Amino acid sequence: MRASKNPQASGFTIVELLIVIVVIAILASITAVAFNGVQQRARDSDRRSAVTTIAKALELYYTDNGQYPVSSGSTVINNSWSTTADASWANLEAQLRPYLASVPDEPRPTAGVAGMTANGHNFDYYANKGSYCGSAVGRMYILVYRLEGAQQNTYIGDCSTSPLNYSASNYRVAK
Repeated sequence: MRASKNPQASGFTIVELLIVIVVIAILASITAVAFNGVQQRARDSDRRSAVTTIAKALELYYTDNGQYPVSSGSTVINNSWSTTADASWANLEAQLRPYLASVPDEPRPTAGVAGMTANGHNFDYYANKGSYCGSAVGRMYILVYRLEGAQQNTYIGDCSTSPLNYSASNYRVAK
């Protein structure tokens, strides 16, 4: 006896399968975009935390020495700066070593590109060696960094304008 085909056999049509595949693809896209935003916010939070830690160490240095550490050696910006974009950051790390076991690094550094440029993710440090923002030598510094979200500026003291016109975030102290 032969088995007869059931004309009412259940199953999915090609249209139903395509709809399910499209819905899954849309949900996967939304999840990927949301996850990427979370990662960017986490890196920005790390950057802000690192800048706060560095600023605290700079203040401890200032308390002990009456001036901020010297910035020097950058080949990416100019010799008056220290940056994580090149080996000059080691100069700042050496000066801050008594106050920090290790100076925090940029969570996603861009090799060879200063943080103050449009596509650079690095920390840049400058301590005035002359009269900048009306501050005496060694009594002012700028810490420049780039966030992946909206940029922010923190000004402490009288140095609220920037003739350097950075397109990045600034943490600036003038005494």
